[in-house]
Amino acid sequence: MTQKNYIPDGYDRIKVVGDMLSFLTTDFEPKANVVLFQRDISGDFDRLAALMAVHYGLEEEEIFIKYSERDEILAFRETLDDDLKPCVDLILNDMEFFYSSGIKTHMRLLTNYKIHQGTYEFHVDGLMQDFDRYMTCYTEPVTQFIRNEDVVQVNGHDVICKPDAEIFGFCVGDIWKSRVRNKAKNSADTFLEKMLRVKEGRAFVHRAQKSDKPRLMVVGDKRV
Repeated sequence: MTQKNYIPDGYDRIKVVGDMLSFLTTDFEPKANVVLFQRDISGDFDRLAALMAVHYGLEEEEIFIKYSERDEILAFRETLDDDLKPCVDLILNDMEFFYSSGIKTHMRLLTNYKIHQGTYEFHVDGLMQDFDRYMTCYTEPVTQFIRNEDVVQVNGHDVICKPDAEIFGFCVGDIWKSRVRNKAKNSADTFLEKMLRVKEGRAFVHRAQKSDKPRLMVVGDKRV
């Protein structure tokens, strides 16, 4: 597979919006599985993530801080030099933005998954669930994805894709929401979905990338 730069030209599965309000109010219909707000951020988030890893004792593979526990992030902010405090403020503002929009929100600081190795393979989220996932990454590497026309089969979380599928990816600072709606239907609907290849045409097929450095992100889920 070949790594491509950013998102495909004219790709109707991704709706690109110009501001935060449009990001919240834009729906996926008729065909999209992602709504994307492209955003540049400034600051040394790599250094921030490294300091967070020491502060929180990132010996396991993930630190998970919910919105209700954001005082922990505020306390950490007070230990920083002034040049890194705006980076923390951006993270807290993003968490507030998600949470105030009815999204269950948390910050993640993580290294490579040891248990969930499937995260590094192309897959779909939310088996037998209905929700939209909101996400922004402050450090590289950022989520990669493939176009739906390169998806051969979706079976549960697992995906088979064309071996020559082009790989695309979001950028640091981008905010996106992905359509994760796989709730079980009746047998007739399930049969029609298989015949019409609904999941192959609509699922957001993506993967994480491995990194030796701590990765920092805010993630949220909103039930539908």
